Amino acid sequence: MNKKPNLFKKSIYCFPKEYFLIVLLVLLSIQNVFAEDDIQQLESKLLNLPEDTVKVNTLIKLGEYYCSVDNEKALMYLQEAFTISTSQKYKEGIGKSLLWQGRVYYYKDDYFLSIKYLDKAKEILETTNELDALAFLYFAKAATFNIRGDHIHALEMYKESIKLTELTGNAKLMSSCYRSIGVVLLNRKDPEKALVYFRETLSIKKAIDDQKGISNTLTCIGKSYEELGELDSSLIYYNQALLIRSNLKMDRAIAGSEYNIGGILIKMGKYVQAEESLQIALDNFIKLNEKTGICITNLRLAVARNYQGKPDAFNLAESALSMARKMDNPSLISLGYKILSDISFYNANYKKSYEFLLKHKILQDSLFTAGKERLLTEFEAKFQSERKDSEISLLKGKSKIQRKNNILLTILIIVLAGVIVLLFFLFRFKSTAFYRQQKLLEQDNIIHTQENEIIEKENLILQKQLESKNRELASKALEMIRFNDTISIVIERLEGFNSAININPEESKHIKNIIYELENQTKQNIWNEFDKIFKNIHLGFYDKLLEICPDLTATEIKTAALLKLNLTTKEIAAIAFKSEGGIKTTRYRLRKKLSLSSDEKLVPFLMKI
Repeated sequence: MNKKPNLFKKSIYCFPKEYFLIVLLVLLSIQNVFAEDDIQQLESKLLNLPEDTVKVNTLIKLGEYYCSVDNEKALMYLQEAFTISTSQKYKEGIGKSLLWQGRVYYYKDDYFLSIKYLDKAKEILETTNELDALAFLYFAKAATFNIRGDHIHALEMYKESIKLTELTGNAKLMSSCYRSIGVVLLNRKDPEKALVYFRETLSIKKAIDDQKGISNTLTCIGKSYEELGELDSSLIYYNQALLIRSNLKMDRAIAGSEYNIGGILIKMGKYVQAEESLQIALDNFIKLNEKTGICITNLRLAVARNYQGKPDAFNLAESALSMARKMDNPSLISLGYKILSDISFYNANYKKSYEFLLKHKILQDSLFTAGKERLLTEFEAKFQSERKDSEISLLKGKSKIQRKNNILLTILIIVLAGVIVLLFFLFRFKSTAFYRQQKLLEQDNIIHTQENEIIEKENLILQKQLESKNRELASKALEMIRFNDTISIVIERLEGFNSAININPEESKHIKNIIYELENQTKQNIWNEFDKIFKNIHLGFYDKLLEICPDLTATEIKTAALLKLNLTTKEIAAIAFKSEGGIKTTRYRLRKKLSLSSDEKLVPFLMKI
């Protein structure tokens, strides 16, 4: 096989910066970390707390803790905090609960909802004096803009956050903003400049002993060295970050570190070690249900396995590509095609390699076009922003001159007062409308709950009716068995009587007719009554059975009906006036006509019809 390891190695593990950014930003959380014991104590106290501001703040702390640990649990606490805050008209609680719900949706990869909730939180928090919360809100919005590729707005949000942290003295958040700016620079292929921000961030994190922040910053420094091609230095920083994250039991962050270490080891040609690290990352991403992480890890894992000559590498990459398609992520799909192309080329399957490469190029061209359009939009937004800043500066200059005119100053004060009053009434109107909307939602939820309860009750009644009918049918079957046993005894005695005494042929014929009538007419009448009840309970059974196999005989259909009731061969023989051997033969013909395999059982099959 003509392998080309150098060419393959150069192209296959160079994942686009978008994926690095996705994995990295998942790890950049600055939420407060509580000890597990403290969290358990807070959760145990919740039940005894009255619905006031103390309970709201406790719920928000719990939501903040579970934000990146357990999304659904975090949302449960935060939504309860929002409901109580709304009923208590507690603005700070409303704003913070909305803020952290937006953060949860960021971790759920639902960036549209994240921005929506953060914007709602901004409207509330701007009316309060919670500068720390507002600073974190700008940071959260910046992170969301950044991961969507809107770098200009992201940098603007980071700068706004830094301004507020300078007022509040929040060194932890300030350092996170500096680190995030470094991430943007790194994503724009300027690792040397990014390192300046990361080192400054690291010094602040060490000064405040923020272990989580230190691990995240070490990861960023490791990536910068990786971009500069200094793999040994990069691996050292990645391993330092992994050690801290392992001690803190940060599953999501551990997955990111193992993913990065796996990439470095592939570049260094240590494929077995790379596979071990990537498998740990994959297990953690699966545990956290991080679809993007699962997809990119599988792609990188396919690379490591292919270098080891493992035959499942191609299938693993195909599986990751399928997952990217389901996620409707063009960048991941393009990367999947590139990996499959390189794997095929490495294994000398040049036709497949060309086909995959062609698909990759088509997607890359479309993504490049979209990127250019986005870049133009960013430049336009930046131009508009700078123009607005210039206009504001000009207006400020004019206002200094106009302040000399007392009359104009008075008019401006009156206008300003009018605007404030208008904004006040507008805010009151929005608050009232918001409260009414919440009440309507609560009523809708109550109605929905009641409808579900009614449906459950109806289903329970139907189930009981079906059970009652089945008991009636089973009773009728037992009655048939007892009656048939009685008839069989009478027939035996008549036959014995007929053979025991000497009677003329006419009388003997008369007795045989009676036996015939007993065997046919009587049992037919009982079967008809049973069949009528069976059809009322199991509607359409005969139709479905004949639809599956139209050439069934009457005896086979009757036997199928009795088998559906889970009766034994002996019981069916008693009801049908047949021998057990005859019933077994009929069952065999039924299995054959219904084309059942040896693993499939006849009775469960009939009970499902």
